[in-house]
Amino acid sequence: MELLKLHHDFISYHKENGTPFIIFQGGRRSGKTISILQFLYLESLTHPCTRTLLVTDTYTRLKESIFQDLIMINRSAGGDSRRMRIHFSGGARVLFETGSDFAFVYAGRDVRGYASNFQYIFFNECIQYDARTVREVLKAAGPGCQVFFDYNPYTRFWVNDLYETADNKLITTYHDNPFLSDFVRRELDRTAAAGKDAAPGTLERYLYEVECRGIDSTLSGLCFPRHKAVPDEEYHTSPLMEVLACDWGALHATADPDVICGFRFTDDAIYCHEYYYSREGGDAEMAACLASIPFRRQYLVYDTATEGAGRVRSLFARTGLRFHFSPARKGAGSILTGIRNLQPYELRITASSRHFLEEMENYRFIQKNDTLQPVDDWNHCSDALRYAFDLWSMLPTQRKKC
Repeated sequence: MELLKLHHDFISYHKENGTPFIIFQGGRRSGKTISILQFLYLESLTHPCTRTLLVTDTYTRLKESIFQDLIMINRSAGGDSRRMRIHFSGGARVLFETGSDFAFVYAGRDVRGYASNFQYIFFNECIQYDARTVREVLKAAGPGCQVFFDYNPYTRFWVNDLYETADNKLITTYHDNPFLSDFVRRELDRTAAAGKDAAPGTLERYLYEVECRGIDSTLSGLCFPRHKAVPDEEYHTSPLMEVLACDWGALHATADPDVICGFRFTDDAIYCHEYYYSREGGDAEMAACLASIPFRRQYLVYDTATEGAGRVRSLFARTGLRFHFSPARKGAGSILTGIRNLQPYELRITASSRHFLEEMENYRFIQKNDTLQPVDDWNHCSDALRYAFDLWSMLPTQRKKC
């Protein structure tokens, strides 16, 4: 069985020195998971009755990634179903002919039923877990247990702060993985070529740093890193045209908020103000909010989800304000395109816009299906921002001055 030598030497060194926590941080397809599984597979065969606990975020990742990798490793080592058997009944597990076994647990699941006698614990894609989940799983560690973390970075991760020492972290790239298919290697080469010389703060540069180099990006993973709080007066006394935007949520008890934000645009900055943000309000409250805004025949762009047109009619009937109502343009790829278009601008958010500022500090990219995607959370004000910018960019110049 061919091993990833760089990774194997790194693991061997820390095994000999009894390092309790070993961290693999690296780019996409850099061989982090496969190298750890190779090591755990060999340990299970050469040391009878070894117990290993693997943590995954979803059953899908376990079935389509971990199990497939283990099958490939077993086959390449000349093994068969007698050497390693995968069982699904009574909970997923892997049994070896030596009496060793792999047990599995999903992030957030109660692990108190597991005995505290595991020699190895492996947190796969650990960036998906919070610190509480990790602490609970670590209670299942036996004496001398070694713990593996692997993840693709988007910012410096709390695992680094809690478990990283001077030399127990390996940062790898796809160049360290000899098992890559030509197709994947060409794809990553294209990503590297597009982002290597791209300007800092751009999505291309971010993808290059995270996916190809495997390092913490200068964007720190935030979708909108260029934002700051400004006094409310800068927004309310501005002569710039205002575009209002709504993002619906609370009408059908989605647990998402209803949001109304205002935006004013310059060539290099966007001024933002949060007028309304509530999970418990409704059309009457939003209508009152709109009626309190100084009316200058503003445009109001609205989300088409959750009966968007019906809600607009309700707001119009309650306020009588003759906004230029416009439905938001949405479609496949519109979120990433909107983020890309907005990144050159500095977002100047009023100091009183508490929820808006909080969302900007938490709306970030995550690894999903082998690509980086914005997290589907902390995005309500940014959705309103995308709708408003899209409308504003289409308006003729003379209307932008009204």
